[in-house]
Amino acid sequence: MLSGFCSGAAPVSSQEIERVRWQVPTGAPTTVPGLDAIVHASKWLSEISNGHVTLRTYEPGELIPGFEVSSAVEKGTYPAGFTYTAYDQGSMPEASLFSYIPFYLGPIDYIAWHYSGGGEELLVDAYSKRNIHPILCGVTGPQLGGWFTSPVSSIEDLKDLNFRIAGFGADVLSELGVNVSSISAAETYQALERGVVDAAKLGQPLVGLKFGFPEIARYYMVPDWAQPSTATHLMINKGKWNELAVPTRRLIEMSCKAATLYTLSETEFLQGKAIKAINEAGASPIQLSENDLTKLKEITDQVLSKNSENSAAFARVLRSQVEFSESYKKWSQQGYLPNKY
Repeated sequence: MLSGFCSGAAPVSSQEIERVRWQVPTGAPTTVPGLDAIVHASKWLSEISNGHVTLRTYEPGELIPGFEVSSAVEKGTYPAGFTYTAYDQGSMPEASLFSYIPFYLGPIDYIAWHYSGGGEELLVDAYSKRNIHPILCGVTGPQLGGWFTSPVSSIEDLKDLNFRIAGFGADVLSELGVNVSSISAAETYQALERGVVDAAKLGQPLVGLKFGFPEIARYYMVPDWAQPSTATHLMINKGKWNELAVPTRRLIEMSCKAATLYTLSETEFLQGKAIKAINEAGASPIQLSENDLTKLKEITDQVLSKNSENSAAFARVLRSQVEFSESYKKWSQQGYLPNKY
């Protein structure tokens, strides 16, 4: 087990590591598998530093609202925070791309792009203007494309539906005539139950199961074109980061890399069981056709292109991701067995 690997590592000499005691507000509930990367990273970091480096995490709302994590870290209100970069898209259009990009990067692709394809450098450069040093700390695979209270046969049936969805997915569906809504995750079950929304996109299968969606929404859409992968990040105030000794920085980076691998393996392991339970509860999949996916891809590229025209920074990150994705496909489509095998 990865946790065994980390906890079994010999602690670094206490003479090499300064004492760090940081409060770390989070932008998402860490009780959800896949969003708990910072919990694992903090545990292992404490163990391998002999207790010298402690990151104490706080759930959204305990210290500050989840959407305010990056801003609080930037101002130095808190030394670090754990969140989605997508929350920063209002002030940084390119920020969403570091969380997810429709159609282009699955979890393995994203990790390869980040660590070896220049993504990490682009991320650090983007946030240097915000007085933040960001570190990738968690990647999960695709979510479900949405939970539906009534069956649909194609994306044409989505027109005029009230759909809870956020980010690029909302922009794309708006072009199709869908009424998109950004109600909170906590309000989603009630909104589906009362008919406030007809459909909702929220998390991987296990998340939907935990929320009880199969009880009120008997259909779920696949595959997830809007978020083939989702990344979370540890955001550290740049001043605090620069104060740390190099060994301490490396321990933090190593712990987040370990947590990224662990959360991906854990969540992928759990989704098959979750889908089985969802089906046994009576929910059925809605499979998007090739024609539907082609249409969604066309609109997605238009939305991304429009964002690129409005932001040179967005265009720079997008170009890097798309170029890597197209190059990687030449290998993945030839080297990997089709899923049916």
